[in-house]
Amino acid sequence: PNAPPPGAIGVRTLFTRTANPEILIAQLAAIRAARSYIFVEQPYVSDDEIIAALVDARRRGVDVRVVLPTAGDSGFMNAANLVATNVFLRNGVRVYAYPGMTHVKAAIYDGWACLGSANFDKLSLRINRELDIATSDPVFVSTLRRDLFERDFAKSREVTEPRSVGWSTYISSFIANQL
Repeated sequence: PNAPPPGAIGVRTLFTRTANPEILIAQLAAIRAARSYIFVEQPYVSDDEIIAALVDARRRGVDVRVVLPTAGDSGFMNAANLVATNVFLRNGVRVYAYPGMTHVKAAIYDGWACLGSANFDKLSLRINRELDIATSDPVFVSTLRRDLFERDFAKSREVTEPRSVGWSTYISSFIANQL
């Protein structure tokens, strides 16, 4: 009943609980609705549905950019990121190798921001108890774009050539995709 305090912004909370993948549903809807740009920073990208949706967005002409760590903290997920990088590059998605580990889980889709605890893997998007927040507040979104994405794009090295991967990387990626 009280007016929000000055500077407050409207946010939507999104959850992942077993059999209730709100975060996945919202992220996929945002990817599919994007017409201008998608910026993603994630430590782990192994979910095939998310990867395919990002590729489809690029095919529609959307500027899709993904920041991934160069040195992650999980061998299986590092392999999954390598495989995802190659899929992205083959399909025109721009990939940035962040120097070292980044544990940021954030995205902006045409002015709608979503960030929180969910990785782009099956555990976070379908099983674990995760919490993200989302907002279209223009000041928040422009600040996130400037202070996170533009800085991390500049700090990172853009990957322009596919990465060499062997059969063990594909096996590790397959295992990561089950997580």
